[in-house]
Amino acid sequence: MHFTERNRVSDTGAARNSVLVGIAPPNDGLRLRVLQDQPKGDGGPIKGELQILDVGNNKHSESLRKLLGRTTDAEEVVSLIRAAHPSCVSVVNANILAVERNDGTGDRRQETGDRRQ
Repeated sequence: MHFTERNRVSDTGAARNSVLVGIAPPNDGLRLRVLQDQPKGDGGPIKGELQILDVGNNKHSESLRKLLGRTTDAEEVVSLIRAAHPSCVSVVNANILAVERNDGTGDRRQETGDRRQ
């Protein structure tokens, strides 16, 4: 599956307790759970609290490890990554995250809206 503009959280929204995955190089492999509904139409930071489930393999992984498994928010995430990389955008912006789909095979994928697989 490939990233398309139509499956970004900013375009689809995400329900409370959804698992989101990073779809850009700065947040590659990042997995997080959102603790409130995310509206579509906003590409900025995830709203409300979130839990980082996996830091992935990206330039921010080491910094994000401090937040692994605990409840945090977008403001804390961006503060932490900017301590190491001052000019970076937030890795928890809705325009670079997609809803994860787990099809029961253990194969986690980003949601594309296309159910023919």
